[in-house]
Amino acid sequence: MDKREEFSFLKGTWKQLNHKVNQLIDNLNDNKLYAINYSNLKRRFIEEIENYKNNPELIDIEEFSMNYSFGYHAFNNIDDLLSKEAMFIEVKSYLRTLKIRA
Repeated sequence: MDKREEFSFLKGTWKQLNHKVNQLIDNLNDNKLYAINYSNLKRRFIEEIENYKNNPELIDIEEFSMNYSFGYHAFNNIDDLLSKEAMFIEVKSYLRTLKIRA
């Protein structure tokens, strides 16, 4: 059933109430299959920078973000390409805001 589908047996006020409840649920549910621990993410990225301190040109935020997202999904047995991509974008955006890179 489509989440926008309305029940034909709901009339008037009940139909409006059902619509408001559905809106509330949609606003609360962001459908993420992952949860990012930002302190862990920052620590892991700092470790990555430290590992490559002699070759800083090898540090790539996009590659790190991709590996972090893939690793999370593999470890948690989540096989969803859209979730991997969404996490990749969120991790990459967060890392670009950090001031720890030279």
